[in-house]
This record gives sequence, structure tokens and C-alpha cells, in this order.
Amino acid sequence: MKISRDTLLGYFESPLPSTAAIADAFTFHCFEIEEVEGDVLDIKVLTNRAADCNSEVGIAAELSSILDLPLKNNPSLGFSEKVVEVSLARINAILGTDFSEAEVIDVFRRLRFSMEKSGGVFRVAAPLPRTDIVIPEDVAEEVGRILGYDRIGVIELSPVSEAPDQARYRGIEKIKDQLVEQGFTEVSTQSFTKKGDVYLANPLDKTKPALRTSLEESLSDALVRAKQYAPLVLPPKQSVKLFEVGTVFPKEGEYLELRMTERVKEWGDAADISDNLSIAKLEEYGKDYVPKQYKLSAYKPFSAYPFITRDIALWVPSGTEVSAIENVIRENVGELLARLDQFDHFEKEGRTSYAFRLVFQSMERTLTDDEISGIMEKISAALRAALFEVR
Repeated sequence: MKISRDTLLGYFESPLPSTAAIADAFTFHCFEIEEVEGDVLDIKVLTNRAADCNSEVGIAAELSSILDLPLKNNPSLGFSEKVVEVSLARINAILGTDFSEAEVIDVFRRLRFSMEKSGGVFRVAAPLPRTDIVIPEDVAEEVGRILGYDRIGVIELSPVSEAPDQARYRGIEKIKDQLVEQGFTEVSTQSFTKKGDVYLANPLDKTKPALRTSLEESLSDALVRAKQYAPLVLPPKQSVKLFEVGTVFPKEGEYLELRMTERVKEWGDAADISDNLSIAKLEEYGKDYVPKQYKLSAYKPFSAYPFITRDIALWVPSGTEVSAIENVIRENVGELLARLDQFDHFEKEGRTSYAFRLVFQSMERTLTDDEISGIMEKISAALRAALFEVR
């Protein structure tokens, strides 16, 4: 939601800090600032606060609580019928803090919560728009958020008494590594979908309110997208093969599913494209396996603009090195070549035929067919000048 500092000023009697300071205040109290442009803040409102913060007055009220500055008009909104009971000891136990009773009561005031105390227990009711306050942990989170997470001390976890049994994990990693060796690429898709057996009470995405019952649909969608970009990362004759390991949630009960976009021939005719790993004997399968460690290369920027592919075929004298042809192509292609692959060759009557695929892409703009056609004509002319016969 976008809102300016001037707009916020209209809700307060006291002056407000700078736009940057307001952005920091929201950030350090668990709101995400998408962008600050001039005096306008673009504040990301998460689903749990959509009921009370998706309006100017809601954002102003939140800033009032954070900065402890009164609003010009502070109308009574009424309180939720849901009363949450929680003690000071419980709040401090949840947060790992030693907040005082006075500090906690002051947080309730700033948040405009209704509060009664009886026998050491707070009975708290949030204003009607705050539909996210339903359990003691919600109240404790609000206390920690307003008083500042920097006041929550660091507590070291107790050491593990014995080495964890990771045989099942190693079994899963062994399957993954074997699939990678067979040319598959692992993907990870979201668990939410349009329809399913289990529906969320408060979905982050209203268009996908259910949990998936299978990996099939999301993996198929991933395959369609992968094929669109395949020429950028794969040689022409290499097919796209994907797999995923993830939890699914059918009505019979959740389990861990392995699904592939095609069968693994090396695993035999009995192997299907999916498997229930929750019932597989993975502990024995991965008992002595040491998972492979893959070293990532340095990050390289990528283009958001579409690519264009072109193929070129030519005859050359037998014995001509492929590198000699590629050198001519690279010397005449310019800076737009993203990938060059040889994908065919054969011998006939003392000559060799080669075919290459060129992938063009710009980091700055969308390329045109006419532009690429001009580059291809230049390459063809250079190859003919080198006494190669372009087909």
C-alpha cells in the first residue's frame, strides 16, 4: 500500500519524523517497505494484517502504536469477542525476556487493546479489526514487536546428546544425486493450489487456498516453463527432464512424494514416474551413502528480455576443425550471442556437414527479427569468405 508522509501527518497532532525514519520504524516493527520514492512509502501489508492495515487510517493507527504518538481522532472501534488470557510469566517465557508488568500494560495501551487483570492473568481483547489476535502467542508477539526484538536475549540451545540418525535423509539424497546423474534437474514448487482435500483457513494467495494432493500439476507447469528457456541453458538435442521431492496432502494423510517428468530407463520397466517416499525403505538405501557436495559458481547477471534462436548449416572440407568454424561465427556475431552449439554433423563424398544453433539475447532490450537476420547474413558472408559452403 502506498501512502505519503503528508497524508500521515493529517492523522497526527504532533510532528512526524522524516520519511526515512518512518520507513525504519515500520521495518524494525515487522513491516516490509517495498520502496520509498520522495515522501511516498510503499508498505507491504501481510495477510494477517490485511483486516486492519489495508487503509490509510489503519497504517496511521499502526504508526501511532509504533511511535507512541496520539492520533487526532481516535474513535472507539469496539473490541473482539475473543478474549485471550495470558500471564506476564507466559509472555516472558514465550519471548525469553524479562519485561516488566508496567511495560506490558503500556504496550496494550499503545495497541488500544482492552485489558483486565485478575489473579496475575491478563484478559486481553483486541480492537475489532485485529482478527489476528486469537492465542497467547499472538499477544506475546505483539509485546515483543512493540518493545523491540533487540531486547530479546540470545539463548544458546542445549547441545545434542548424540549424533542424529540421518540414514533416511541420505537415502533421499542418494535418489536425488542419481537423478541428476541421469540428466534430471531438481525443482521446488509451492505447496498451494486451487483445489485440494485440505483448505487453509487464511491463505496467503486467495486464488490458491488449498494444499496440493500431488506434485503432478505443479511439475507439469514447471516443465512447460523450463522448455521455454531450454535453448539458453541446454544444447539443442538435450531434452528437459525435471524432478521434485515434496510433501503432498491428500485426504488419506500427507506423505513425501517423488515425481519425475519422465521415466528413468536405467531403473527398469517396473519404475514409475512417481513414488511414495514415506513408505520407502530409505534408511537402508542410504545407510552408507555420502551425499555429493556441489560447488556453486559465482553469480552472473541474467537478462529479463526474450531470446531469439537461429540455425545455420554448412559444408566444409573433410578434416576441418569445428573450432575454426566457431571462431568465424564468434568473430562476426557481435555481443548479442548468448549461446553457440553444434548439434549435427555427417560425412559425405569427402566433405563434412555441420549444423549450429545460435541463441541471441540482449541485457538491455528486446531484439527484432530484422536485427538478427542482419547478423546472420554477416556470419554467412564471413563463412563463405572462408571458403565454406553455407546451406
